[in-house]
Amino acid sequence: MLAVRAVPGASTAKVMGRRGDELRVRVCSPPIDGRANDEVREVLARAIGLRSRDVVLLTGHSSRSKQLLVALSADELLVRLRPWIEPESALHR
Repeated sequence: MLAVRAVPGASTAKVMGRRGDELRVRVCSPPIDGRANDEVREVLARAIGLRSRDVVLLTGHSSRSKQLLVALSADELLVRLRPWIEPESALHR
Protein backbone atom coordinates (compact mmCIF):
# COMPACT_ATOMS: atom_id res chain seq x y z
CA MET A 1 0.00 0.00 0.00
CA LEU A 2 1.07 3.54 -0.72
CA ALA A 3 -0.15 6.79 0.85
CA VAL A 4 -0.69 9.49 -1.78
CA ARG A 5 -1.71 13.13 -1.55
CA ALA A 6 -3.52 14.30 -4.70
CA VAL A 7 -2.98 17.89 -5.78
CA PRO A 8 -5.68 18.74 -8.36
CA GLY A 9 -5.68 21.70 -10.73
CA ALA A 10 -2.08 21.39 -11.91
CA SER A 11 -1.00 22.40 -15.40
CA THR A 12 1.12 19.24 -15.69
CA ALA A 13 0.36 15.86 -14.14
CA LYS A 14 3.37 14.32 -12.39
CA VAL A 15 4.74 12.79 -9.23
CA MET A 16 6.17 15.62 -7.12
CA GLY A 17 7.91 13.86 -4.28
CA ARG A 18 7.33 13.00 -0.68
CA ARG A 19 5.88 15.22 2.00
CA GLY A 20 5.71 13.53 5.35
CA ASP A 21 4.35 10.02 4.88
CA GLU A 22 2.59 10.76 1.60
CA LEU A 23 3.75 10.84 -2.01
CA ARG A 24 2.44 14.00 -3.69
CA VAL A 25 0.91 13.57 -7.14
CA ARG A 26 -0.21 16.56 -9.19
CA VAL A 27 -3.15 16.02 -11.52
CA CYS A 28 -4.80 18.22 -14.15
CA SER A 29 -8.26 16.70 -13.83
CA PRO A 30 -10.80 18.24 -11.48
CA PRO A 31 -12.06 16.13 -8.57
CA ILE A 32 -15.38 15.48 -10.34
CA ASP A 33 -16.85 12.04 -11.13
CA GLY A 34 -13.63 10.29 -10.11
CA ARG A 35 -11.55 11.86 -12.89
CA ALA A 36 -8.82 13.05 -10.52
CA ASN A 37 -8.68 9.60 -8.88
CA ASP A 38 -8.25 7.94 -12.27
CA GLU A 39 -5.50 10.38 -13.19
CA VAL A 40 -3.68 9.80 -9.88
CA ARG A 41 -3.64 6.07 -10.68
CA GLU A 42 -2.45 6.70 -14.25
CA VAL A 43 0.32 9.14 -13.27
CA LEU A 44 1.61 6.91 -10.51
CA ALA A 45 1.47 3.79 -12.70
CA ARG A 46 3.37 5.53 -15.51
CA ALA A 47 6.01 6.83 -13.08
CA ILE A 48 6.76 3.37 -11.69
CA GLY A 49 6.43 1.46 -14.95
CA LEU A 50 3.09 -0.27 -14.45
CA ARG A 51 -0.30 -0.24 -16.14
CA SER A 52 -2.97 1.85 -14.44
CA ARG A 53 -5.00 -1.30 -13.75
CA ASP A 54 -2.09 -2.46 -11.52
CA VAL A 55 -2.73 0.49 -9.18
CA VAL A 56 -5.97 0.26 -7.20
CA LEU A 57 -7.53 3.05 -5.14
CA LEU A 58 -8.49 1.55 -1.77
CA THR A 59 -9.46 4.58 0.31
CA GLY A 60 -9.80 8.32 -0.15
CA HIS A 61 -12.24 8.38 -3.05
CA SER A 62 -13.43 11.86 -2.03
CA SER A 63 -10.32 13.04 -0.19
CA ARG A 64 -6.95 14.38 -1.25
CA SER A 65 -5.28 11.77 0.97
CA LYS A 66 -5.54 8.33 -0.61
CA GLN A 67 -4.35 4.78 -0.04
CA LEU A 68 -3.40 2.90 -3.19
CA LEU A 69 -2.56 -0.76 -3.60
CA VAL A 70 0.29 -1.26 -6.05
CA ALA A 71 1.02 -4.61 -7.73
CA LEU A 72 4.66 -4.68 -6.58
CA SER A 73 6.51 -5.89 -3.52
CA ALA A 74 7.33 -3.19 -0.98
CA ASP A 75 11.03 -3.45 -1.82
CA GLU A 76 10.47 -3.11 -5.57
CA LEU A 77 8.11 -0.19 -5.03
CA LEU A 78 10.75 1.64 -2.98
CA VAL A 79 13.33 1.07 -5.70
CA ARG A 80 11.03 2.46 -8.38
CA LEU A 81 10.02 5.47 -6.24
CA ARG A 82 13.60 6.32 -5.30
CA PRO A 83 13.83 9.35 -7.66
CA TRP A 84 10.92 11.00 -5.82
CA ILE A 85 11.39 9.93 -2.21
CA GLU A 86 15.09 10.30 -1.48
CA PRO A 87 16.05 13.76 -0.20
CA GLU A 88 19.19 14.09 -2.33
CA SER A 89 17.25 13.17 -5.47
CA ALA A 90 14.96 16.16 -4.98
CA LEU A 91 17.96 18.48 -5.13
CA HIS A 92 18.90 17.28 -8.61
CA ARG A 93 15.49 17.63 -10.30
